[in-house]
Amino acid sequence: MLPDDWEARRGALQAWPRFELRGRVVVAKGDEGFSANLRWAQREAASQVKVDGPLGVGGLRLEFERGRLADELARADFEQRLGFSLPVDSLRYWLLGVPDPAYDSLERVADGYPRLDSLQQQGWTVVFPAYSKVSGVNYELPQRIEATREGLRLRLLVDSWGASTR
Repeated sequence: MLPDDWEARRGALQAWPRFELRGRVVVAKGDEGFSANLRWAQREAASQVKVDGPLGVGGLRLEFERGRLADELARADFEQRLGFSLPVDSLRYWLLGVPDPAYDSLERVADGYPRLDSLQQQGWTVVFPAYSKVSGVNYELPQRIEATREGLRLRLLVDSWGASTR
């Protein structure tokens, strides 16, 4: 069970070493955009991300550790396909509804609940409009995440969380 106060909860989630999620992501920039299926697996400092376009077309996989991709060509290909640079080091934290501890942030905590409504970090505004319970660990984590920066909008809908307290 997560702590009941925001400061302790933020620290516990920032240190949470292992989780997985499956969901969908929509990216929009100007009149262009795309949607894709997303799988994220976090194992300590190592992250594995799989993005598949509609019907599995246009997929790519990324593996990185503490924000550094194992293959910089993969990062260049990823950013070229996206059309922008994504803060992969911070995403690991934003997915859990907490700020990246490596950067300053402005946080707005929900009234009556020890969780974020929104945060601003690295030029991004990240909003958490919906949370859901995670089976097996009695945690409440973001179900919807919306991130915006300079005319770019990312929306993530989490279909399922896989969690481990080990």
